[in-house]
Amino acid sequence: MCDVESYIYMPLLEETGYMPKNKYSTGKEIRMHLERIAVKYGLTDRVWFRTRMDECIWDDDKKEWVMKLAELAHGGKEHEAVTVTSRFVILTTGLMLVPQVPRIKGIEKFTGDCFHPARWDYNATGGTPDDPSMTRLRAKKVGLIGTGASAIQILPELAKWAKEVYVFQRTPSAVAARYNRQTDEDLFKNEIANKPGWWEARCLNYCAHVNNHNPKPALDLVNDSWTNMPSYSAISGSPGYDPKTPQEIQKYYAYLEELDLKRQSKVRGRIDDLVKDAEVAAKLKPWYSGWCKRPCFHDEYLDAFNNLSVHLVDTDGQGVQEITENGVVVEGEHFDIDVLVLSTGYKSPFLYSPPGRVGIKVLGRDGTDLDAKWSSGVTTLHGMMSHDFPNMFWPGFIQGGGNPNYTFIAEQAAKQFAYIVATGAKETRSKDSSDKRYEYNFTIEATEEAEEKWAQKIVSQAHMFGASAGCTPSYINAEGEFENVRDPEKLARMARTSIWGKGQEDYNNILRAWRENGRHEGVEIKSV
Repeated sequence: MCDVESYIYMPLLEETGYMPKNKYSTGKEIRMHLERIAVKYGLTDRVWFRTRMDECIWDDDKKEWVMKLAELAHGGKEHEAVTVTSRFVILTTGLMLVPQVPRIKGIEKFTGDCFHPARWDYNATGGTPDDPSMTRLRAKKVGLIGTGASAIQILPELAKWAKEVYVFQRTPSAVAARYNRQTDEDLFKNEIANKPGWWEARCLNYCAHVNNHNPKPALDLVNDSWTNMPSYSAISGSPGYDPKTPQEIQKYYAYLEELDLKRQSKVRGRIDDLVKDAEVAAKLKPWYSGWCKRPCFHDEYLDAFNNLSVHLVDTDGQGVQEITENGVVVEGEHFDIDVLVLSTGYKSPFLYSPPGRVGIKVLGRDGTDLDAKWSSGVTTLHGMMSHDFPNMFWPGFIQGGGNPNYTFIAEQAAKQFAYIVATGAKETRSKDSSDKRYEYNFTIEATEEAEEKWAQKIVSQAHMFGASAGCTPSYINAEGEFENVRDPEKLARMARTSIWGKGQEDYNNILRAWRENGRHEGVEIKSV
């Protein structure tokens, strides 16, 4: 179940007229809404499922991308290699989608069922995506490794069905209340979806609180545990503060810590209120700054530890020691396990280029490798395009705007893509092309000067995120990898992987001003 409000997380609600069932939606409802969008816009017969892209190579003579695809085996069908070409490519490869499997000694020896939540094995548990009745776990001892954003959703369901559940915790999550509730139809129509443009206005109001604007809007439209966490601006940026000197920067970090201490104290107090066993409650309390790990929100997770069949195995930050053929070892103690769920998160998006996150090899003009360019020091225009990679776009985040609602980030990127392509079509409309294969016969590309200028702006604001130094391992610091960097050159490259330091709305305003300017500064458009 999503923990970002469904009224802002689910896209195209205005266009489809759909009203979410609850303030926070289930995965099933989100999937059904995506299918609704696909039908409305005639996309159902344009999607190529079970297909992986391996390579995407720019042909500078033909001004097109050549993609090598592999249709994955299903229904007895073998892998089939396919090559397609396109004038434009948009890489919607997401942020955290490659499951991270822990490097635990002996994990390959386990003989029971073992899977990551992203690849849930209903053959092992019973149930379906539509009916999570995990009847096959009734006589099973289940091990749940991890206590992050996925695990807090999984545990309450496992507790309903499994004979025993052992939760192996490296670091406790900061779990605030979600307060989910059914959508009131009259309230939704009269106070939420009550005028054109309501969705974007609500998203911006949400960002104003999460990005800690100064001043904030008088009314908090979403009013949930996200918008009541202004300290999250430590990793999402804020337009309300502009520290410049070392003294001002340290004062700003202290201010964020003060904000966060109040919030984390409430989170810890809630644990005492809900968890009956004082020893278990103490081990579930987050001891770090709230932005160090992804904040979590749930109404049943903490209560699950009051179930006599649920056992917390706290590893005191060390993690699981070993996995055997039939169990898990922590500090020399063996726990018999029948089914093992690896709720260990996803690879950090900060370590990879957009195609690199999913293993796509992208070679631009003159064989320029996007992964290599990314690792040598990210340079993009607005976090969406890069020189030597014509007609290729991707939604931002790195060198783009930041807020917990990625749908809004993607929606703003879509506006920008549409404008740039429409501008290219308009400017080259009167020019004939000998290439009749494509409707659009032009290239669009960021200039070297523009992308370097943008990268320097990103670097100049990187100090806004310095409060995250010293955080416990998580995707935010690439499982602690960034904490050990001391080399000045590498630190300079890392600064380029920051997001826009002044928050989502300020970033949106930059994009809008760029479009309204009409000169597409920093972008070259050429006829083919």
